[in-house]
Amino acid sequence: MLLLLSGEGPSDLGCCAMPIGQCDGDAFDAGPMAVLVDQIVQEVLCYSVLRDVPASLRYVSKQFLGEAIGEQRQNKRMVALTGKKRAEETGYFMKMAWVFGTLAQQIEAVEGDCAVAVFFRDSDGTRSIPDGAWAEKWVSIEQGFVRARFERGVPMLPKPTSEAWLLCAAKAAPYQNCMALEDLPGNQESERHPKKELKRAFGKEKSSQELREWLEERPFDPDRAMEMGSYRVFRECLVAALESVRRGEQ
Repeated sequence: MLLLLSGEGPSDLGCCAMPIGQCDGDAFDAGPMAVLVDQIVQEVLCYSVLRDVPASLRYVSKQFLGEAIGEQRQNKRMVALTGKKRAEETGYFMKMAWVFGTLAQQIEAVEGDCAVAVFFRDSDGTRSIPDGAWAEKWVSIEQGFVRARFERGVPMLPKPTSEAWLLCAAKAAPYQNCMALEDLPGNQESERHPKKELKRAFGKEKSSQELREWLEERPFDPDRAMEMGSYRVFRECLVAALESVRRGEQ
């Protein structure tokens, strides 16, 4: 199996060690969300991509996908995705997932192997994200994968940010009442932004590497975190994609 990741930067899934748009696992600096993904892979497939087969991992940057969209602006089908009935940001999510899904198919063809593609974006904004707005973004990512005809595309859309998921495990009473964390404000100026709450929980601001190491030492407890709706649907989607790979290998 190939594991394809696309995120926003070092603090979530990670980044290429060199300033390039694509890299494999040997040239990839994993972030905390990549560790979280890998722990689910271990649960379903019984091995770690990051530790055991890093060469089967591919990372694609947000910038690379954006540039690919720019190159296709003359494609009327691509341009038509954003219109009066679709918010510009939501349409952009769809376009990015479409390009990512298309790239995943190309990589599968070259490598002769099946892939699972995880598309990460924070859903933060200027205030708490309404359920409807979050759902629109999730659906737009799904629709992008559908347009690419790629069946194992997985949206990873924490509400409001990935720090809320980490905070669920890091707070004084781990995994207790985590549903409320999804209502924290997405505005980074707010004193209750998840990143600031996470800093308070640890007593300091941890780097991406420190957060990754912390998760490696204390694996995320998926069952206790499932009350967070944005985590639950991501996990269920990823598990379904991985199980389809496992069935195909049997």
